[in-house]
Amino acid sequence: MAYSAYPRLAGMLLPVFALRYENDFGIGDTEAVHQAISFCAEQNMGLLQVLPVNETGDDNSPYNAISSVALDPVYLTLTPERVPGLQQETLDKMIPAELRKELQSGPVQYRRVKQLKLEILSHAYVEFEAVDLETGTDIAYEFQSFVEDNMGWLPGYTLFRTLLNEYSNNALWHEWIPEHQTLADAELWLNTAADREELVRYRQFTAYVQWIAWRQWGDVREWADEKKVRLVGDIPFGVSRYSADVWAEHELFDLTWSGGAPAEPFFVGNEFLRRWGQNWGIPLYDWPMHRAQNYAWWRQRITATGLIFHGFRIDHVLGFFRIYSFPWMPQQNEEYAHLSVEEAKARAAGREPHFIPRPDETEEDASLNCAEGEALLRMIQEAAGPTAIVAEDLGMVPKYVPPLLEKLGIPGFSIPHFIVDPATREYILKDDMLEISVATWGTHDHAPLVAWYQDLTRRWRGPDGHEAWLDLQRLMRFLGEDENTPPVFLTEKLHEAFLRRLLESRSCWVIFVISDILGVDWRFNVPGTATDDNWSQRLDRPLAAYLDDPVISPKFQFLRDDIATTRRLPQ
Repeated sequence: MAYSAYPRLAGMLLPVFALRYENDFGIGDTEAVHQAISFCAEQNMGLLQVLPVNETGDDNSPYNAISSVALDPVYLTLTPERVPGLQQETLDKMIPAELRKELQSGPVQYRRVKQLKLEILSHAYVEFEAVDLETGTDIAYEFQSFVEDNMGWLPGYTLFRTLLNEYSNNALWHEWIPEHQTLADAELWLNTAADREELVRYRQFTAYVQWIAWRQWGDVREWADEKKVRLVGDIPFGVSRYSADVWAEHELFDLTWSGGAPAEPFFVGNEFLRRWGQNWGIPLYDWPMHRAQNYAWWRQRITATGLIFHGFRIDHVLGFFRIYSFPWMPQQNEEYAHLSVEEAKARAAGREPHFIPRPDETEEDASLNCAEGEALLRMIQEAAGPTAIVAEDLGMVPKYVPPLLEKLGIPGFSIPHFIVDPATREYILKDDMLEISVATWGTHDHAPLVAWYQDLTRRWRGPDGHEAWLDLQRLMRFLGEDENTPPVFLTEKLHEAFLRRLLESRSCWVIFVISDILGVDWRFNVPGTATDDNWSQRLDRPLAAYLDDPVISPKFQFLRDDIATTRRLPQ
């Protein structure tokens, strides 16, 4: 069977926020993505995967967006050429060289950067309003067409964003006054508000910001097409409880449970994570209500993603089959961290974490979950059309999921140390990896390759090193290296073996996290962490500058040559 959406390609995963160039604001933006696309094309990479770019809330997590469609203004490139209405003198005044340099030092300062960009955009909007909207220029017509073409989501988002501004960015809409807690009530309130004119103008400004964002990302898509680099986006399974979507369409969500994932041995963070798992705080979906609307909300979300990206990863595809759910919110995790199941159940009014709608414990329940998940994935395929879909099928994976994904022609993930033979613990041979799969050594959620390998060799040299030694030997056999003399650290030769083995595999796509290409221990996310320094790691220089580094440049040279050798050139 031919998979035209999944030609044999290789590429890298690199969050937009991590990108860097001379004139950025301390965070990657659409110009940085343009440059990353050019870099990928020059290095024979036909894939560039990014994390979600929807607007985030105060926790900065791209997987907890305040809108399933609206794009984050923090990623906008602010130049007069890219922002209608923006004047160069305004830009020079609001971000002098010393401020730009300050923002560029250290990790991403989300709040400062977003506030600054919105202030600059507000000045640009004043000019745009006075000149283009007032006189009805072609660019004003383009803006008005954008508003008309996006009536499915834009009105709810813009009013929610306007109210967020009124509440000093407090998105806990259940704490707002009753007149603001639903879209319908808020629209009625707005019609009679004393400062209605000012509020309506701000609402229009938020639509203008989104127009600029979709305009810039549309240009990014065109540049990727020209360079034959496929952009791969990311659709999280859930959406924030405190999002415009949940606020505007309460009926589509079940707010009585909090979605997450059960405890896994691979993630060994704090006590709650080890004992209970990950409590993401996302609401569950009222699937019967979605079905009654022919999944209009999902179709809108997928169609919008396909306008920017050539493909997208479904984060936590397992949630479409059953979602591990908590009867408490993440803010209460500490209260439950050290409790037994019975103690937690007593505190949570007789409820305990479990899979919803049902676990997979019986064949009958597993069959029901499989059938319901298949129906949802077929709907997503239909909505996606030619846009490629990748399923993040990691974690506690039901046995029916991999064969179903293969049947549907949706690539799952092939991470060698996760797909070992259950009887022998031997790695599956590269020639036995599924063709319809994405091979990688890890995602943004996992420890970088260099750290993972060093942990393995550290355990081998520890007091209970026999099992680690056996694991190390199995790894060396998979890599085609001498199993009796594994290096203690990730040498250049071994690093190349790690990259080469996946490039030689049958998997249609091979994607390396940028830190695994560079051989560094940078980490973009630590699961279960909700601190300001998460999601904030940046590259230490622009991508092109790595080619001038005598240590790093050979890594890219090797990768560029091996992509050609293994017949994974862009197409």
